[in-house]
Amino acid sequence: MKTRSSKSASLSEASVPRRNLPAQTSLAAICVCLFAALLVACGGSSGSGAVSDDSASAQDDGNATQDTPAPPPPDTPPPQPEDDVSYNLGNTAQTVIDQCMSDEDKEMLTQVNDARAVARTCGTVDYPATTALSWHCTLEAAAYQHSRDMGDHNFFSHIGSDGLSVGDRVTEAGYSWSAVGENIAAGYPDVGTVMTAWLDSSGHCANIMRASYTEFGAASYAVVGSDYSSYWTQVFARPRN
Repeated sequence: MKTRSSKSASLSEASVPRRNLPAQTSLAAICVCLFAALLVACGGSSGSGAVSDDSASAQDDGNATQDTPAPPPPDTPPPQPEDDVSYNLGNTAQTVIDQCMSDEDKEMLTQVNDARAVARTCGTVDYPATTALSWHCTLEAAAYQHSRDMGDHNFFSHIGSDGLSVGDRVTEAGYSWSAVGENIAAGYPDVGTVMTAWLDSSGHCANIMRASYTEFGAASYAVVGSDYSSYWTQVFARPRN
């Protein structure tokens, strides 16, 4: 993920109540959204849903929270830079790695793929171990667009300041999808803490574990002057055949 900085901030969020917290707060927020097939919209309420040929809307798979995340386990150090052997990048092509993946990107994909490699319970739903995801530069671009939008316009929602949803953003970026999902978070300092928070939340964990997804991109954005100092977005997808 390419972490960048900005000093601009203005709008409030579209569908998740905003907390008026100082930018330097250590608290964090997370939110999740699932889409499949013909995505139309994402609501802001709790619950689960997917848009298909027979449905015109979807609901939020999780809710916004403000919890101090637990630190990553001390016995799982992050991969060492420049050592791709220590990463779990699935079937990501070397050309993709060279084109758009930073060490932080590799760490994020590794943690997602390591999580998918182990059966786990997300809330009350049991998920079997599943296949690793591959990084996709276009999905990363869509993730970065949303993280930057949230940071620059000081809001926290799956709906962007332009009214677009994750499906719209991924399509506009040039990716033709048959399934797409998104996790967002704010205020977490690094990959380890944000992944811990997502995996501890049933909706976010479910997105990470869904076998229907095959490709992935993520990005964080650092900002000064917003409610949170960092904004995170994960985008999961399966291409349309």
